[in-house]
Amino acid sequence: MRGIRSVLARAIAIGALVIAGLSDPAVGSDFRLASGEQAGTAAAALSRVNVPSLGTPVGKPLKGHTAQVEAVAVGKRSDGTPVIVSAGYDKTVRIWDLDTGKALGKPLKGHKGEIYDVAVGRRSDGTPVIVSGAADDIRIWNLNTGKPIGKPLKARNGLVWAVTTGRRGDGTPVIISSGDALTRDVEIWNLDTGKLIGKPSVNPFAFTVTQLVTGNRSDGTPVFVTGATNGRARIWNMNTGKPLSKSLSRCGTCLVEGLAVGKRGDGTPVAVTVDVPGSPAEEDSTPKSSIRIWNLDTGKPIGESITAQSDTTMEVAVGQRGDGSPVIVSGDGGGLSVWDLDTGARVGGPFTGHTRAIFALAIGKRSDGTPVAISSGADRTIRMWSLGA
Repeated sequence: MRGIRSVLARAIAIGALVIAGLSDPAVGSDFRLASGEQAGTAAAALSRVNVPSLGTPVGKPLKGHTAQVEAVAVGKRSDGTPVIVSAGYDKTVRIWDLDTGKALGKPLKGHKGEIYDVAVGRRSDGTPVIVSGAADDIRIWNLNTGKPIGKPLKARNGLVWAVTTGRRGDGTPVIISSGDALTRDVEIWNLDTGKLIGKPSVNPFAFTVTQLVTGNRSDGTPVFVTGATNGRARIWNMNTGKPLSKSLSRCGTCLVEGLAVGKRGDGTPVAVTVDVPGSPAEEDSTPKSSIRIWNLDTGKPIGESITAQSDTTMEVAVGQRGDGSPVIVSGDGGGLSVWDLDTGARVGGPFTGHTRAIFALAIGKRSDGTPVAISSGADRTIRMWSLGA
């Protein structure tokens, strides 16, 4: 969860808890970005270059946004150019060369409201696209040209907190989006046609879904995972829109402020959540955020939760280091930390550079094979950090 979403989410969660009397009823869309697993082995490529050490800033901060940067994603153009896509409160989407840090083309304009999330996907004809979700609608852009594709997609209540992309079992590329607590909708759209697929998947509680990511179970079932302002994450079948699990977490006073999917070293698919208490446990105390790892096949927790002190929004991404080891990258009030996905041990950090809170994270790979973490936030900059040797 990022920026104003965190403030709104806390207000929604606390208000609902008062109404509900702190009850905890049983429960019957990537990306984040933001975030996703970077498959493949990078060790061979990295052996051919001088790889910056873990946590080293890569290049200069990327500047151009005139307001906080709410979302980042990574992808590739058709010519193989690796790119960063960013979006934020200045109502623009921007494309950056992941190798050079230079802006590619002019800012993409069209949204009339703040942009809350962005994702990268690919249509059936192979066209790489950007999907942006904002206070007014969902828009699709050609990643090669920056041109809009089709008309804006209108969610039932207009406002879109989160978007992600995926592919159903029959190969259909899709967009998954979420609105607010008024409709409780999670909608699935055909990425080729812009048409809704089936009925919305309805969150059983009146809480806002602010986190969406996609992945696959070990049997190949495509899934999406939701994170909401009631502290609950849930796994859904992308083919049917039906839930595949009960709530992964039942912290009645928490918010799911970070969500990612990936794989452990043994191939186990996992979801990673960041649970942040809605208010401090004691007056003048700092709430403890918990990073939790869940088996995507079973919905069961794996290992002990990772505790990180933070009184601000936390984001999370999952990927691989240069040696292929799977890691979690977390970000909070300006610093990044790296954790071993298999053991939960801290690998490095905090790495500092941002002057204000981090709102989004992604993991990508440069053309020379260097794996990098990409962060953005309230200081209006985007920064890259080495995940190499």
